[in-house]
Amino acid sequence: MARRRQEIALQAELETQEEWNDAINKEGLTVVDVYQSYGGPCKALEAKFRAIKNTLGDPLLAFVVAKADTIDSLEKFRGRCEPCFLFYASGVLVDSCIGANAPELQRKIIGGLEHEKKILKEGGQRTEHRMELAPEEEDEEDEIEAGANRKRSPSIVNAVASHQYTLAVIRPDAYANGKTNEIVDKIKHHGFRVLLQQEHQLTEHDARQFHRQKMNEAGYEEQIVHMTNGPSVVLLLQKTDAKESSVEQFRELVHSEEAWKENVDCTQSPDHVQQDLMLLLPGIVQKPQSGREKQIERTLAIIRPSAFKLHKDAIIKKIHDSGFEVTRTAEVHLTQAQAEQFYSDKKNEPYFHDLMHEMTSGPSTALYITKKDGVQAFRTLLGPTEKNRIKEAAGTLRNEFDIVDAKINSLHGARTQAEANRNLQFFFPEERILVILKPNLTDQQKTEIVEAFRKAHFFVMARKTEKLTPEQVAQLEKSHHGKDHYEELVHYMTSGPSELLVLVKEHASKSWQDVVGPEEPAKASETAPHSLRAMYGKDLVHNAIDVSPDVQHAKNDIHLIFGDLDKDEHA
Repeated sequence: MARRRQEIALQAELETQEEWNDAINKEGLTVVDVYQSYGGPCKALEAKFRAIKNTLGDPLLAFVVAKADTIDSLEKFRGRCEPCFLFYASGVLVDSCIGANAPELQRKIIGGLEHEKKILKEGGQRTEHRMELAPEEEDEEDEIEAGANRKRSPSIVNAVASHQYTLAVIRPDAYANGKTNEIVDKIKHHGFRVLLQQEHQLTEHDARQFHRQKMNEAGYEEQIVHMTNGPSVVLLLQKTDAKESSVEQFRELVHSEEAWKENVDCTQSPDHVQQDLMLLLPGIVQKPQSGREKQIERTLAIIRPSAFKLHKDAIIKKIHDSGFEVTRTAEVHLTQAQAEQFYSDKKNEPYFHDLMHEMTSGPSTALYITKKDGVQAFRTLLGPTEKNRIKEAAGTLRNEFDIVDAKINSLHGARTQAEANRNLQFFFPEERILVILKPNLTDQQKTEIVEAFRKAHFFVMARKTEKLTPEQVAQLEKSHHGKDHYEELVHYMTSGPSELLVLVKEHASKSWQDVVGPEEPAKASETAPHSLRAMYGKDLVHNAIDVSPDVQHAKNDIHLIFGDLDKDEHA
């Protein structure tokens, strides 16, 4: 939990225009990681930024992550797949960096901070940085030479469609020591075409997935550390005369001499080549589209009493027509005590008395709704909260269904995901469970398992990939303490990243067992052959999935991994 607080303190999360304006206008240098909701911030550089912050120890240096999808000032960055970092000094854009280039970022951070401190001390003019983004094109030249920043050319499309390709990774040390051009020339000399060359910072998850066949080899953990200590270069290759997969031919080349093996890694099997492509070059398989990749979120809507009397059915239809799924509804007449409890954070607001009068004046309808990027999408559909601004917000729910004589707007909507969690629990009580998808499951298996939970009407409230520590495993696996297999279980659970999910549903602590099955896969195969452990488990240790056994254990386990999901991190 201490580590989580430290991460939050390092990089504040910006999701609204107001938060953006506040952050970039602060005194000092602010380093902004601009991200899309489909990909998230650049996790690979968090450790580097933390090291810089700890080394410099300067309060004038701040790091933030900003969600381009919901901040108007970042509209031009939407739909772009490469990492982008902006440097703001007291409200002025002074520099930028495209790509996860750790040495370049460190140089700009240190230099930019020193320059800003000099201006603050001695005075002077800040030079505004003019940033021009290259347009993202669909079709480009057939040949993609080393160093070119290109995407889907006809030659790439043909190679991928016919599976006549392989992937190579020039390791960070070789890249940092300037060996890239030499290695690429040797690859071409041996009859391979370089269809695409792209810098890539491997995360720990990327490295473990790419080297999954080496997990039981000596030196595996050291290799993972080396592969993630800086940017690598990913190459998409095709044998010049290829009529089928190029994987085995290039693998033989890499294994032919020690110099290759020291500097280059490659796809090991034709069975893995497509998965490696999606892992290392996802933009080649399908260009990211933020509207399709956003995570499904749940939120709460309340049709307040004044609007309930006149417009309830029309409002629900409008919400449904706007792409929201209305999964549950509840008609309630709040008491004074219930209204005060629900709006406890508004007690000091000047409109609190009017709000209480409205919410207790008659029945309301609470709606449990879901949609991709649902919280922000519903806030946008709602429109402004202030009554004096609603007339100008044509096309919003609060404008269309405004009750002129009412002092409070017609509908309630949560402002953040944490607030949505609290709101939904108030009207639609659910239980939460922590689900652990154990190491060594493939991405395809994880997808199938999550889909099985969704079909059983579980909602994915939170999700992350993380390598568990022995201390975390000791708390999560308390029921196995003292058993013969415990040491093997700890070793396995800390051998690679696990997928960690918080799932919610009514009576979740009981209904998950029907989906997952008995702890022993052999027993699961006999008594519940369609359960997840029967299909994906091998033995008691390698049984694919762990789930918190009851509500109290789940509460403790979720807090250990995710912190307080009902608390706004910006509060």
